[in-house]
Parts: sequence; C-alpha cells; structure tokens
Amino acid sequence: MSLQLLPNNLWPSSFVSASDPRPTRPGLVSQPQGFSRIRASQLASCRSDRSAVNAAWLFAVVLLGRKVRSARRARGGSENEASIMKAPQNLYELLGVQDDANADEIKKAYHDKMKICHPDIAGDDGEEICILLNDACDLLSDPKEKKAYDIELHGANGMPKPVLLLEQDMAPTWEWTSKAGNKKMKPVYNGRPLSRSLHRKVPPEDQGEKWNDEKFVFVDEWTCIACRNCCDVAPRTFCIDADAGRARVFAQWGNSEELLDYAVQACPVDCIYWVSRDELQVLEYVTRDRMFENGNTVPCSMAARQGTGGGLEDPFTMATDFKAKLEEEAERRKRNQQQGEVSASISEMQERIRVLFSNLSERLRTAGWG
Repeated sequence: MSLQLLPNNLWPSSFVSASDPRPTRPGLVSQPQGFSRIRASQLASCRSDRSAVNAAWLFAVVLLGRKVRSARRARGGSENEASIMKAPQNLYELLGVQDDANADEIKKAYHDKMKICHPDIAGDDGEEICILLNDACDLLSDPKEKKAYDIELHGANGMPKPVLLLEQDMAPTWEWTSKAGNKKMKPVYNGRPLSRSLHRKVPPEDQGEKWNDEKFVFVDEWTCIACRNCCDVAPRTFCIDADAGRARVFAQWGNSEELLDYAVQACPVDCIYWVSRDELQVLEYVTRDRMFENGNTVPCSMAARQGTGGGLEDPFTMATDFKAKLEEEAERRKRNQQQGEVSASISEMQERIRVLFSNLSERLRTAGWG
C-alpha cells in the first residue's frame, strides 16, 4: 500500500486519526509528532479535489480574458484594429535604427530584417520588401548619400533631431540646456555653441573692447597641458574636464574681461583663443565630436603641439573643413528646394514604404516590426 506523510495542517481533519496521534509506517520505529498516515483512497480523493481547484482557476482565467476583450470592443476597437501597426515613415524606421546610426549598425539592422523577410524564408510575400531593404541599406551606408538624405528628410518632414544646418542667429547669448554637455550621446550640430553664454549679464565695469566685439574664449584641448592656470584666474569660466583632464570653457563671460584676457595671455602653451560666435560653435562641436569618437579621450598634448599626432588634425583645421561642408550642404539644399525635388523624392519614398508595408502579411509585420 502506498503511503505518504504530510503535516496535519495541510489536510482536512477527517484525514487525521485522533486515536493514533503518532502513527508508524511498517519498518519504522516512529514518526515525528504531528504527522499522520494517509491511505491510498484518501490520497486519491485529495488529488481529485486538487484537480477541481485547478479547473476552477482555469475557468476564471478564461472568463477574465473574455471580459478584457469585451471591454476593448466596447471602447470602439477590436483585436484586429489593435494589432495594426503604423507603417515606417522613413528609411531609418524601416531598418529600425536611429538617424545617427553608423555603417555597422545599419548593416546589422539590415541583416536582421533580411533574416525575416528574405524570400527563401518568407516566400513571395517578402520579395518586394527585400528590394526596399536593399535600397535602404545601400543609401544609408554611403556617407554622402546618407547626408543628402538627412538634409532632404529634415526639409520635408522636420525630423526631431537637427541635421547639419547653418545657424542664422549670431547673437552673443543663445539657448542652452544641461543636455548640451551629455557625453554619452554623439553630439549633433545645431548651430549653437556647447558652452553657455553669460554675455548679457556682465556688469558695465567688467565690460571692454572684446565684450563690445562679441568675442568668446576657446580652449584648444589638443595642446592644453592642464596646468589649471586659467581655472585659477577665471574659475567661473574655465574648468578641468573630468574625463579628458584638460581645461574647457563651460560658461562664456563668467568672469570680467580683464580676468579672461589675463587667462589668455598667461597660458604657458598659448592654447586659449579669442574667437567669434560663428567660429566658437563650430570649434566646440568638432572638438567634442572627435572626442566622442575616441571614447572621450584627447591626444597627447606634446604630440599635438609638435604635429606628430599620427595624422591628427588640430581643431581649427577640422572646423574649417566642417564649415565648408555646412556651406556646401546649405547651398545644395537651397538649390533642391528651388527645383522642388526634395518634397517629391521624400514623398515618393514614404509612399513606397507605406504601400509595401501594407501589403505585408500580419505575420511578417509582427516578426519584423512588431
């Protein structure tokens, strides 16, 4: 006979023998007090009760699911309507990447989508969308084509993240937020310096010729030796960056012109410059962008000063090249807008994406973009 020992408090009182508070099993001398012997018939009855409880729970779950679906239909939607996904609006959304994705990220996203939509896997349903994925990967993998597409896309739809455009407002004070110093994200040029400006808050006695000319200070972090002299002279303007370990301007005109001029003149390696607003925003961007690519590190200052940095360009050379690209892109965008080509090409691509996406089966849409 099959026996099982269980604590008394787990079973109904009918299963416990009051006359035998300490029953024993054959071959055992005794059992701990508080345990009872369960006969096979009683155990079968218990299992039957447990099955009934499980069945009750299952019924409750099914009933709850029906109520949820009924409530969804009462709100005006159905399961099919809820499952409809919004079609991608551009090539970035089609591949499932950010608009600042690099070539490797674009290639990986392309392969991930092809593993789902390739005709060898999805059949004829995936043929047209695969052609579109090929075109998207080819365009976004080419730096020049990608940059042109970004400009056109921004002009047609107004993407939330700004692309490379020249800032028209050159006022000495500009909009600034603490996010401008976020080192975890690749910097995006928006035509504004990364440092903040206190130009309008400088009291009259602290103003001078450079304040009237709307000049600003810039530190060449490539050649800075972190002597801290500028930080000691003008501590409300300069600081030592925690990651790079070099001097940097965090607030323009945080100190008087006299102190700022002294910091520039007293720099032992002449790495601090007076620049215009137009020069400042480009210099700060190209410096921060190159540092981001290098893991927020800067080159050896001695190698930078001697020009032996292994092909390393100084910030002023990088800024000149970058500004030339800005002007070229602005001219190209202006020419395209005049010809009416931008909106047409972007609209055609969006319509192509919408049509092909709507023709996909629900299974493919869910697997690739759900």
